[in-house]
Amino acid sequence: MLKALQLLFASIYIILHFIISIIIGIFPAKVLFLLGFRHAADRILELNGRYLSRGIVISLGGVVHISGVEHLKAEGGRICLVSNHQSYVDIPLIVSYIPLLMGFVAKAELRRIPMLSSWMRALGCVYIDRTSARSSVKAIFDGVKTIKSGHPLVIFPEGTRSRSNGFGEFKPGSLKLATRAKAVILPVTIQNTYKLIEGRWTTKSLRIPIYLTIHPPIPTADLSDEELKALPQRVYDTIESISLD
Repeated sequence: MLKALQLLFASIYIILHFIISIIIGIFPAKVLFLLGFRHAADRILELNGRYLSRGIVISLGGVVHISGVEHLKAEGGRICLVSNHQSYVDIPLIVSYIPLLMGFVAKAELRRIPMLSSWMRALGCVYIDRTSARSSVKAIFDGVKTIKSGHPLVIFPEGTRSRSNGFGEFKPGSLKLATRAKAVILPVTIQNTYKLIEGRWTTKSLRIPIYLTIHPPIPTADLSDEELKALPQRVYDTIESISLD
């Protein structure tokens, strides 16, 4: 009963604050951007996104522990975060607890969710239709351009939620966006977010410890062909190095 009430409260919070975030966040930021005040627009989006996202995580019962924030300073500003993917909560978790304004490589289906699509578009997200080879090529092109402009992107190479503390395989070519942008890859390990929604009914406690680990950076600009070939396994092993039990 308590879990059901907590989920109901979280749902109401999310709906109301999505509406509020569009009014006090996305619209003013868009106006400032059009007037040429890009830094101010980015700052509004960053603060608004963190406020909304942190509220989502907390309202669902998440107690977040983050480590490795010192690794966020990448030379040249070309940053690509590569993370495992457990839950719908992963995006608000990253937005609220990693102090960077960043977009995501997201499924094209999310564009059909009105308020969410507006917010993600404002954050500079790149959409990909996995059923279309042409869309995949365009997503890589758009993503490379975004990263080179100094706007970090987040990739979930598994391509879908694991809904557990296990790992799925990295999708072929999932790191091309990062390597073609000559970005610095920051591997990220997420633990326990699936317990907030997908595994809620099998979890005893209403308060769930969530762990977010940012690993040391992996520069890609000067990697040899052999090193590039081994890169997906290297990133996978780094993310998996944190015990998810």
